[in-house]
Amino acid sequence: MTMDGHSIPSRLLCVIAILVLAGSASAAEPRVQFQVVMEQFPAQFTNLESAVSNNVLAAAQAWARHIAATNCAANCTIVIEFRIQSGASRAAGSSLHNARFNNETYDGKIVMEEGLAYKLRTGKAPDGPGPDVEIAVDPTYFKALWWDPRPQKRNLPVPRFKFDALSVMLREFGHALVFNGFLNPVTGNAGEAYISTYDRWVASNGFDFSFNGPTAVAHYGKPIPLATRGSNYFHLGDDAPNVDPRLKYDLMSGAGLQPGRRYAVSPLDVAILADCGLPVKW
Repeated sequence: MTMDGHSIPSRLLCVIAILVLAGSASAAEPRVQFQVVMEQFPAQFTNLESAVSNNVLAAAQAWARHIAATNCAANCTIVIEFRIQSGASRAAGSSLHNARFNNETYDGKIVMEEGLAYKLRTGKAPDGPGPDVEIAVDPTYFKALWWDPRPQKRNLPVPRFKFDALSVMLREFGHALVFNGFLNPVTGNAGEAYISTYDRWVASNGFDFSFNGPTAVAHYGKPIPLATRGSNYFHLGDDAPNVDPRLKYDLMSGAGLQPGRRYAVSPLDVAILADCGLPVKW
């Protein structure tokens, strides 16, 4: 997350693919246009550019299916920048900017939402230049990813020792939508001025974290424990032997993604979208 607008370094970018998604079966419903731009790939990876763009677009589409209404019409393009970047923490995805959420405050803090969620809800771009979403993948981790040649169908077996790249892209879009915030990841303390739509529902005793959003709690049956050990509170469950399998194998799991396995947006993930202010469909 970034609170102040800033420009990204000038890089050689190319538009790889554009996908227009219908909000519903009705022709009268708004349509969302996603555009993928890429920094020029290292020579060893250029043969995968088309597959990467197709998987990124499939991930965007998968999340968009769960948003019930959007004011982001055909002339409101969501720009996704993908790059291979040395030093990235395996894979990292985020909205480049944030926006105030309905002028709300919570416990004296200004409530902010991810720029992607804001643009889908309102049709307006948050302040600041650059793309709407950035996804960066470390080159070593990139080599461990399998890019599905048919990402819309997802009917091919994932190689046993490879990570499903579409699952990774889905996970990073989750962070760009709502699974993000401003709390201290160790103590759970809020900063001086801001809190995210996700943070509003996070409780911490200084060690354990839980997500208490009413829609998610109704779905799960109790507050959802969040990661504190192998990951951070933006993830569900922990990397521990006794973690609930419902959380261990969730797309946004704190246990991380496993090779040879596909992940998808779960009903619990959608419930958290709803708690974070997005109109959803199941």
